Amino acid sequence: MKNKYLVVFTLSLLLTIFVFPACENEIGEYVRPQYGSLTYAPRPAVAGDTLELNIPQKSKGNGIAATTYTWTIKDIGWDETTSSSRDTILTVEDNYDGLGKQDPKLRFCLPADCPVGNHEVTMTATFSVYIGSTLFDKVSVRGNIVVE
Repeated sequence: MKNKYLVVFTLSLLLTIFVFPACENEIGEYVRPQYGSLTYAPRPAVAGDTLELNIPQKSKGNGIAATTYTWTIKDIGWDETTSSSRDTILTVEDNYDGLGKQDPKLRFCLPADCPVGNHEVTMTATFSVYIGSTLFDKVSVRGNIVVE
């Protein structure tokens, strides 16, 4: 009976020594994702289209939990009260590491009164970091969409 407990204790000790430190090493360190250029479809866009924006990553990040992507699309709407164009700001939240380190994407409908021309898009990613001394980080990517 004592040998059985000794074997169980020895196996538990070995698991603690060799398995748990290995899991700790897999976490690594915080790495900020590196982003490429904005892509969108359909191309060219037409007022009233459902547009999908995507910013592919050149390299994936690590150690990122909560992520907020704030997309600002310049001058795509019309404000009746001021008789001027207005920006549209849309927000997407996710768990970067928990969702397979996906590329930032946004799917939305262009307003029916969207003016023709180039419209600047800015995507700002705000990261909540869980590894190392960095708690929060931010990166922005700019691009353009063409509406015909």
